[in-house]
Amino acid sequence: MSRTGKVSFFLTEAGRQVVFYGATTVAIGLFAGHYFPHSICISYYKEFVQAYKNGEERKLSEKLEQRYKRALSLLDLSEFERKFAKPFVVYGFDVFNAGSFKTRYGAYVGIPSNFEYDSAAAIDRTDIKIRNQPIDWGTEAGRLLEDALVLTEDEQVFGIARELLTMKTHKSLIQSIIPTVSWMFTYSLASQLNERCNFYARPRSLRLILYTICGLFGFGIYSFSTDMTEIYYETDVDKQMAALGPDVVDAGARFYDKVLKKNIAIRKLTGEDYYTAKGNVNYMLRQKAAPLTLRKEFFQTGYKDYVGTEETS
Repeated sequence: MSRTGKVSFFLTEAGRQVVFYGATTVAIGLFAGHYFPHSICISYYKEFVQAYKNGEERKLSEKLEQRYKRALSLLDLSEFERKFAKPFVVYGFDVFNAGSFKTRYGAYVGIPSNFEYDSAAAIDRTDIKIRNQPIDWGTEAGRLLEDALVLTEDEQVFGIARELLTMKTHKSLIQSIIPTVSWMFTYSLASQLNERCNFYARPRSLRLILYTICGLFGFGIYSFSTDMTEIYYETDVDKQMAALGPDVVDAGARFYDKVLKKNIAIRKLTGEDYYTAKGNVNYMLRQKAAPLTLRKEFFQTGYKDYVGTEETS
C-alpha cells in the first residue's frame, strides 16, 4: 500500500475509530504511569529509590527509627495513619515520600543516609559520590557540602514530618488526573476542529499545524495545572508545619537553609546549572515546585502573618 493510502485510512470512519481507541489507551496509560507508582506498584517504586550498599538494602538505624517516631508524635495522625506509613533509607540526600494515606496500598517515607550523621566527623566520605565522582572535601564547595549534610535532630524531624503531611493530601491522585484530562482535552479539541472546519479535506500540512497548536495548548494546560498543584500543596504543608509552634518554625528555616547549601555545593562541585546560584532548582521555563528560597523565607518571616491570621480568625 502506498504512503498516501496509509494516511487516507485515518480519514475514514474506521480510521477515526482507531485513533479514538488509541487516544483512550494513551489516556489510561498516562493515568496509570503517574498513579500506579503511588498505589498498586508502590513496592516496586520503593525498591527503585531504595538506598543499597554492597547489593543489600540499607537498614534504618535505631536512632532514625526514634526520630521517625518523634515526627509521628509531632503530627495529629490517627492510629491507622501512624501504622500505615513505613520509613526506609532512600538514595540521595533528600527526604522522599511515596503513596498516600488516602489509598489502601501503603505509604513510604524515604530518609536519606546522611541523617545518620550527627557531626562532620561522622561523615563517611568514601561512601559519598556525586555523578559517580569522588568529592574533594578540602575545597570550599566540599566544606559547604559537609556542613549541609549534617542536620540537627529537629531539622531531621521537620523534614520527615513534612513528607508525612504531604501524604495526607490527594496530591498523587490529582497529579495523575491532570495529564489524563489534559490529553483528552487536547484530543477532543483537535477532533472537534477537524470536523467543524472540515480539516479532513484540507492538506495534510494544515492538519499538522492544527495538531501542533492543539498539542502546545494542551501541554500548556498540563504544565500550568501540574506546577500550580505542586506549589499549592507544598505551601499548604509548610503552613501546617508553621502552625505547630516556634520550635518547628525555627527548625524549618534551618532545614531549608541546609537544603539550599547542599544544592549550591553540588552546583559548584559539578559545574552544572541544574541548581541556580542561590540553590533553587533551575526549571528554565516552568516552575515545577515552590522555590526553596521562598520556603526558607516563609519560615524566617512570612509565617508570622500566617500564624497571626490563623489566631484572629
